[in-house]
Amino acid sequence: MATEQGAVPISTAPAVGQLVEHHGKMYTTIKEGRAFILIPPNTRTVMDPQAKAKAAEGKDVPQNVFYNPIQQFNRDLSVLAIAAFGEELCGRRRGKREREGKKVGKRKERKGGKVEVGGNQDGVEGEAREVAPAGEVDGALQEAQRKLDEEVDRLAGGDVGLKQPKVDHEAEVETLVQLQGSKRKADDLGDEQALGEAGIKRQRTEEHISGANGRDVPAMMVQNNTGAGAETSVAAKESNGANGTSNTGSQPNGHPDPPEWQPRFRILDALSATGLRALRYASEIPFATAVTANDMDRGAVASIRTNVEYNKLSGKITPNLGNAMGHMYTAAFPPTDSHGPHHISGRYDVIDLDPYGSAAPFIESALQALNDGGMLCVTCTDSGVFASCGYSEKTFSLYGGMPIKGNHSHEGGLRLIINSVATAAAKYGLAIEPLLSLSIDFYVRIFIRVTKSPADVKFLAGKTMVVYDCDNGCGAWTTQFLGRNTRQVGKAQAKNPTFHFKHGIAQAPTADRHCEHCGSKTHIAGPMWGGPLHNAAFVEKLLKDASEADATIYQTKQRLEGMLDTALNELNVLSEADTTWTAPNKDATFPKTPPETLDLHPFFFIPSALAKVIHCIAPPEAAIKGALRHAGYKATRSHCKPGSIKTDAPWSVLWEVMREWVRQKQPIKEGALREGQAGFRIMQAARQKVVGSEAAEAVEGSSGDAMPAADGQVSGAGEIGKAEERKVMEVVFDEALGRDKPGKRLVRYQQNPRENWGPMTRAKGSA
Repeated sequence: MATEQGAVPISTAPAVGQLVEHHGKMYTTIKEGRAFILIPPNTRTVMDPQAKAKAAEGKDVPQNVFYNPIQQFNRDLSVLAIAAFGEELCGRRRGKREREGKKVGKRKERKGGKVEVGGNQDGVEGEAREVAPAGEVDGALQEAQRKLDEEVDRLAGGDVGLKQPKVDHEAEVETLVQLQGSKRKADDLGDEQALGEAGIKRQRTEEHISGANGRDVPAMMVQNNTGAGAETSVAAKESNGANGTSNTGSQPNGHPDPPEWQPRFRILDALSATGLRALRYASEIPFATAVTANDMDRGAVASIRTNVEYNKLSGKITPNLGNAMGHMYTAAFPPTDSHGPHHISGRYDVIDLDPYGSAAPFIESALQALNDGGMLCVTCTDSGVFASCGYSEKTFSLYGGMPIKGNHSHEGGLRLIINSVATAAAKYGLAIEPLLSLSIDFYVRIFIRVTKSPADVKFLAGKTMVVYDCDNGCGAWTTQFLGRNTRQVGKAQAKNPTFHFKHGIAQAPTADRHCEHCGSKTHIAGPMWGGPLHNAAFVEKLLKDASEADATIYQTKQRLEGMLDTALNELNVLSEADTTWTAPNKDATFPKTPPETLDLHPFFFIPSALAKVIHCIAPPEAAIKGALRHAGYKATRSHCKPGSIKTDAPWSVLWEVMREWVRQKQPIKEGALREGQAGFRIMQAARQKVVGSEAAEAVEGSSGDAMPAADGQVSGAGEIGKAEERKVMEVVFDEALGRDKPGKRLVRYQQNPRENWGPMTRAKGSA
């Protein structure tokens, strides 16, 4: 047990295994990534069946602020994903600024590069008017900015009660605002008189203040960390993308060189707990200009402040005490008295929602608080709701759809959650694009790009599906999309290469209430997302970054590579996977997924589950994959479950393969199947009607087509049509063809990392 003998102050450089004393309390350190957090000694970090007995003996202390080391994979993945997304977003912003800068430069050249400064402003008489170069105005702006920043830093870090020189803050801020407005006019409008209209006024006084409490400082200079509407940093700093560095050079007129322009990239950890995510984002994403760590529990915010101070990140992370929804709505819709020509948006580029349970209550406020083109990161740990039929009424109330039953229930839960985000966003003209969607252990993690695009929202109905699931029989399913997005092809297309779509209502389903394969009853699941779960370009970037990552920082590196590689391979079953994310795009590293793209082959099956239906010995995974590939279909694995197979083959083909497995390899024992069982009817069916190549042609359909068939339904991964003439399908169980190509050995699925691991209980108490 730790003792106070070797305790060090919080100002000491962070290190693993330190015993830290702060405000009369003792803490031990935990390192993850490049961040450190402080927790009380003997704090519980595992689910232990003997926790109560150990707590009574003082050997195990319940958590005051929630921390689960099992979710390090989630945090490692989030850092990589946000870093990759931020690089692309900041790159686009730099490119846009450069293009606009060239236009402004050309306008200035035409105007001669001179602007008029001075004149009577705000009642100041007798000021001479003069013509000054634009560079001198830039220097004056930087000088006013620097002095204002120094005063804010002094007030934020000064000791109360010490008399310090007082500056007329109102005059300084007014001067800065005038300069900013003048420069904006000069740059954007190219008007020589713009700066002359505003003028430069710099007034100082010799008055003093009796304390450093910020009482006389204007509201825009002081950040408030105690309310739900607290903003995250000094507006003047963020308006220039400043990162806290000082100017070292100087211009010919004596003013310091302006710092290199840096795009704003703001991150919100809305439910921060210990602040570990915010700490990692601030320390491992160098271009992040501001990170807000919000929590409504006072003990959690106190823990965040302590950890931020210990990690020496006070200049980058802003702890905030408040309701997460309230804070996000305030960021989206600030008070009206803060509006004006110099208002700086408080919205975020990335919002991370990682609650204990469902993220559903926070979705709408997060969508509002995101910048256009921002990324929403969502974690839901209530898999007993979204991936189970035990609480279907709760699933519908949270996610707007019914859950699906079977081995593919977790992928069904992913699609339910994505659809709930899509429908919430659509009401405000926001379109979503899943960049990466994963089912991990006991939770799901989704990264979604959100853009303002009413045109793309029109495709949502055509990407929303319900599923008819034979959950009590053979396990087959049939999908039915609610809308149709039909590409219009005609003479206008020759003149205008842009494709036009007609959005309509899908035809009524032709699927019977009984399964066509085994005759069992089917149940409805959904509505749920019917588009792709990932963006291939984004996943490839993450996979590249993960392979180059430092294993000492990203300790789950092996699993990151394995799961990302598996997720990327899932997209191979899409009919246009090779071309969907390869279209040239000058502004984006991650090409946008076309809004009409459908996933006509959702979900997966497990060979052992099919063998259980017909009561035979389960075939090897490689044998089934080899048979499907030999027949002309694609077959890969799903990241959701080990032993899974994701394919574009219809269920009629899958059952024919299983019948041939029984006939060629593993005959069923006599009496194993009885009439009335699902497997009995399947084994009584005749040989498959069409050969594999013809089946592939029957189910072939591009992502832009309205529906794969006239009736608007897809069975399994794309049901084939009825054929009048029966042809025998050749089934060859080629295990060599079914095996993956030899390469790097990857950890694709989680192994139990330790005894008694899991989601852990909710934290109680206060720090």
